[in-house]
This record gives sequence, structure tokens and C-alpha cells, in this order.
Amino acid sequence: MIRWIVAAGVALCIAAVGQPGGLPFTIEAVENVSAHFPGAPKLQSFAWAQWDGKWIFIGGRTTGYHGVGAADADFPRAGSNDRIWVIDPSLAKTYSFPLASLPSALTAVKDQWLSSNLLFFQDKSTLYLAGGYGANSNGKLVTYPVLSRVDLQALVKGVVAGTDTFSDTIRWTTSTLVQSAGGELLKLDDGSFYLAGGHVFTGSYRDFEAGNEQETKTASQKYLGEIRRLKLTDAGGRPYVDLIERYADPEFARRDLNAGLIILPDGHSLGAAIYGGVFTREQLNFSKPIYWDAFTSPHVDEYEQKMSAYSCATVQMFDPDSKTMYTTFFGGISRWTWDEKKSVFVQAPLVGDKTKTVYLDGMPWIDQISTLARHGGHSEEFVQSSRLGGFVGANAAFLPVAGLKRIRADAPVYDLSALRGKRTLIGYIYGGIRAFPREFPYLESSPSYSAGNVPTKPNDLILAVYITVPASRR
Repeated sequence: MIRWIVAAGVALCIAAVGQPGGLPFTIEAVENVSAHFPGAPKLQSFAWAQWDGKWIFIGGRTTGYHGVGAADADFPRAGSNDRIWVIDPSLAKTYSFPLASLPSALTAVKDQWLSSNLLFFQDKSTLYLAGGYGANSNGKLVTYPVLSRVDLQALVKGVVAGTDTFSDTIRWTTSTLVQSAGGELLKLDDGSFYLAGGHVFTGSYRDFEAGNEQETKTASQKYLGEIRRLKLTDAGGRPYVDLIERYADPEFARRDLNAGLIILPDGHSLGAAIYGGVFTREQLNFSKPIYWDAFTSPHVDEYEQKMSAYSCATVQMFDPDSKTMYTTFFGGISRWTWDEKKSVFVQAPLVGDKTKTVYLDGMPWIDQISTLARHGGHSEEFVQSSRLGGFVGANAAFLPVAGLKRIRADAPVYDLSALRGKRTLIGYIYGGIRAFPREFPYLESSPSYSAGNVPTKPNDLILAVYITVPASRR
């Protein structure tokens, strides 16, 4: 069945947005520690997992932003990540395994694992991967109707050893229910998986632009516009996907969004949240978060989030004492920036269009860190005083350090109370796109490059993320 969701009609009493003085912690991500990880790949828009203290990367691209209105506005197979990567931070060692060496029976999986913007979710020792966009083995650019999964323990062991002792744990199936790129895949306490947002893109982005971003014989785009509640089962060693329910709303027609698990006010139950995403009819971002849990249908919040509207690295933390959920966003692309001198948000200008010499699309690259605090149904947004060590964060990942205490063992939401009274390394900003949005001499007062022509590259920085939490709550 399909259910249409009406946005919550009750306006929240929202406190004024403030500086980090209202937060019970500060976060900084300036120090580049990439030298500590020799051989680490430079990737963006990849799927990742952690097992036994090691990082696992699948899919994504080895190039920068695809651009607009130019010859590089495409996703050639040559720019795909064609290896499975495992990094052991404790030993500063990097291992990889070529996708081409997987059995021919897994051709569909190999194609999918070469794609970018996959939806993925780690459920204990299993990594699920859904959808993704890229060029298949026949050279056709598609969004994959593929769901695959792999046992992480076997995968890590095989990649580290350099032998295929893991492909027999890979299972896959095809279903249009998981055909999406730029969405998110989450699992809640009811055992259901939720596929949220994204789009189905076919053909090249260059052809799509040439057709004035309208559907043609060579390129098309369709936003899912819904959140799907799915049941994933296994029979005879093959996964199956069944639809339980669809939740539809115009606000759900977004892609390249941020999403994550949250802890509900009871201090234990899981919920889910979506933040930002693109594109509205005005070619801008969505600003209202979407929340739901295992027993409550997705609903659109009334709060208007300002910062980091596009997929970026995030970290989720919960304070069990105050019952407050904190989601921190690292850079990326934003409709707004924060003016520290005036203590106000500044909306990015809209100038020209893709055909003009000067074109500002209203969504610039940023180097700021923001935190959305949610307590008792009320939200407040803060901007950290420390900036990132570069214009990074877009299509990146926050990789927590091993042993960082979680509220629940099965969910990457971290216990803020365990960090009180100290400055702690909690993880790293890894991968994504590094942008250089200002012209020489690269100052904040320097002219901006036109949108789509900003010089970019795969992020070569690995930024250490530190949090400082006072000994007592404010």
C-alpha cells in the first residue's frame, strides 16, 4: 500500500539559533593526519563499514565533483573505485582486492560495487548494499536494481590475505524496490529496513543537461519521493526483498541527503532522521528534517535547518542525562553560512544560470561545522567556532575510533556522557570531495568561482576529529 504523509501542522517553539556556547561540547577537525595512513585510497561517494577495528570501503569514485555544463559532467567507469579496501588504523596498513578477481558469477555484484552513491547499512557482521549509479560492464550508465550483502569477517580476512576466501559469502538479488542512488538505507527495532529517498538516473548527466534536464531517449531521472519499509529475508542462500509499506510525500523527493539513526527520549529505542537533500523545484535544498521510528510513520518536522544541506560526514551523539540527541555535520555544500563576526546566518546569493559566465547556484562549498540539538521534540542549531581544515565533507564519511562508547551496541550513536571532562579523539573525516571555491589568493574575501567550475579533487586530507566536553553539564 502507499500512504501519503501530511507534514506536522503544529509549529514547534524553536529557540534562537546560537553559537556553540549553548552546546555542552565543542568539536574541531583541523589536523590532517593522512601521513598516518599510507596507501589509503582517495575516494568519494563510497560505502563503508567497520569490523574488528578495521575500515572497509566499497564503491565510490576516484575523481572530484562531476561539474555542470562541461565535458567532465559525467561518471565514466574509468573513474570508479575498482577495488575493495581494508585499512587497519592500529597498524597503519592498507590492503586491497581487485573487483575484477571476483568470480564471473558475481558480474552483477561487481558492476554494482563499481558504482557511486550506493545505499548501505551495516547490520552486525553483515554489510548490505543497495542500488548505486554507474557504468555497467556494457558501458551503459544505470541505477542498479541490486541488493547485495557480504560477511565482513570473511571479507576482511580475505582482503588482508590477498586471496578470495570471501566471495562465497556474497549474496545478491535484483528488485526495483532497492533501485536508488543518493538515498539511505536504515534498520530499526521492528527488524524492518527503510529505504529513504534517492533517485533513479539512467544515461549520462551530460546528455541530461543537454536535454534541459528533461527526460529524453538517452537520459532520464526519477525521484523516488518516498520512504519504503522493506522486509529482507533469506531462502536457499539468496536474499529476497518484500515491500511492507510505502510512505509518500513531496518532501520525500530528495537525494544526496544526510540520514542516520537517533536515540529516542526514552534513552534506548531507535529512531531515524533525514536532513537536507536536493533538489526542490527552485533547484535548491530541502530544509525540514524527517523523523520516524518503528511505531511512528515518517513525518516532516517544522524546524528549518540552515547548514550542510548536501550529503556530508556526520556524527550522532546522545546525552543520556539530558535526553538530548546531537547530530553534527561537517562541511559539504550549504544554502547558508555562518558569519562569526555578526553572529548571523547569511544566505548564499543566486546569480545567473549555467549558461552565464557568472553563475552562483546559491549552494556553495563550506568549511564550517554545525550541530543540530533535539530535545523533547524541539530543535536548535549551533555552528562550531572551529572550522574544518579545508573545504571538505561532501560525500565523505565520519569514521569513529575503535572502542568509542555507543548508547547501544547495534547503533552508531555515541554516548556523550562517557566523554565528560576531557578532550577526546573520536574519529576521522575521511574521503569525499575537496573543493577550492575561492579564486587567488584564496581568501574569504576573494571572488567565488562560478558554480560547477569550482576546482575540486578527491579529498586528500584525513582530518582528526576531537571533542571537548566539560566535566559537568551546563
